[in-house]
Amino acid sequence: MAASDAELARLAGWPRVLRAEQLKAAGLSRSAIRHRIDQGRLQRLWPGVFLVGPEDASPLSLAYGATASYNGETYVTDRWGCFVHGFAKTPALPVDILVVNGSRAKRDAILPHRSRNLQPQDVGHVGPIPVTSPARAILGCAENHSLIQLEALIADAFAARKVTDQALDELAARAGRTPGARKLRLLRKEGVKLTRSEAERILRRLLKQAGLPQPATEYPIGRYFADFAWPRHRLVVEFDGFATHGHKQAFTPDRKRGGDITVKNWSVMHVTWDELIDEPLSVVARIAGALAVREVA
Repeated sequence: MAASDAELARLAGWPRVLRAEQLKAAGLSRSAIRHRIDQGRLQRLWPGVFLVGPEDASPLSLAYGATASYNGETYVTDRWGCFVHGFAKTPALPVDILVVNGSRAKRDAILPHRSRNLQPQDVGHVGPIPVTSPARAILGCAENHSLIQLEALIADAFAARKVTDQALDELAARAGRTPGARKLRLLRKEGVKLTRSEAERILRRLLKQAGLPQPATEYPIGRYFADFAWPRHRLVVEFDGFATHGHKQAFTPDRKRGGDITVKNWSVMHVTWDELIDEPLSVVARIAGALAVREVA
């Protein structure tokens, strides 16, 4: 007798994902599977991989299902690996997976990667999801991340207590000569630490690359302390909705405080975390423009 929908749901667990052989073992023939798909009781995610129930797949279900769609040893990695470990926002499709052995045939909404210098400490599980280690996922992201984006990702991983200095340094030492490996070694040499404000580090790098003057930090203005200030130009950068990740927060986004500083003839520029990471050139241009205006004034 074929398993009921409730029995399939219990078998699938929270990922709600079953492979074709599991459905067959539960008593469902090919025609029974097609019938339940037609009724919306099952959904086909990828060849041989099915979602139980009519609700859309969660990102974690997609991550688990992507690895289940390949025979052999596979792990979620790169952007999706960081997400599974809990220190990155939900990435867009395709799901990044590392195929250690077996076919790396292309699938819709899945991007397979090959293994490079993979060691036992580079892989594991988060619940039922096979995933590369946080450090290995970060290394994968380094290939397509800018130094600024990679720096922020590492800071987020430290804040979430998902990586250690030892794990990153060990991986960087054996990561080879890929562009991502070189970026990781560069940042490790400079030292990305949880105790340092990633905002300050990122902004200073941007300003240096643009040839702009560096700001003073924790600069006193009346009874307030600005994280970023150019006293000669009387300019302050204030971060709105900023994720401090456990770092000190000397200058929180507070419109009233900004108004009090403005009264003292300072200009206050508001920058969001997303702008700093996703639109760094725009942030630099705004700061350069504000400095130029205040220079003339």
